[in-house]
Amino acid sequence: MNFVPLEKARMKLAIVWLGGGAVIILILVLQSLLHRYVDPVSGDLTQEAWGWLMPTILPTLGMIVTVLGYTALDPNDSKSIVRQSFLTLALSLSVFYVLLVLLTILIQPFASRNASDAIGLMRTSNLWLGPVQGLVASALGVLFVSKEKKDPAPPTPGIPGKP
Repeated sequence: MNFVPLEKARMKLAIVWLGGGAVIILILVLQSLLHRYVDPVSGDLTQEAWGWLMPTILPTLGMIVTVLGYTALDPNDSKSIVRQSFLTLALSLSVFYVLLVLLTILIQPFASRNASDAIGLMRTSNLWLGPVQGLVASALGVLFVSKEKKDPAPPTPGIPGKP
């Protein structure tokens, strides 16, 4: 069974989330500056677009930054390990989720005629983003609180769980 340092696993996930989040936020900033969410009938729906995005990615980004900051001062954190297979699962779920969020934003010019339709598409995307976000949060929660140490002491014969 392959293991990787937990610190390395967290950094890989941070790169996916912070990089993907930065791209998504940059696109929404540009769309906002170009008045993508403003039309004569619906008015200015820019706040609604940002209201959709913030709970979609910000809680996970916040958790990642907080844990990385907290563990940056923990000398024992570098001794923790995680199974490679679980890291692969968490990375795959994370990439899939970030791509779904990005797709929701990038498909708008093709799937919506106006700002109101674009916001409607964002709301509809919550039907699939919510369940996937739950799976991602579960996987990341495990990786960001795991404390399996390298080279654990073997149990003492006859006393379960005692080194």
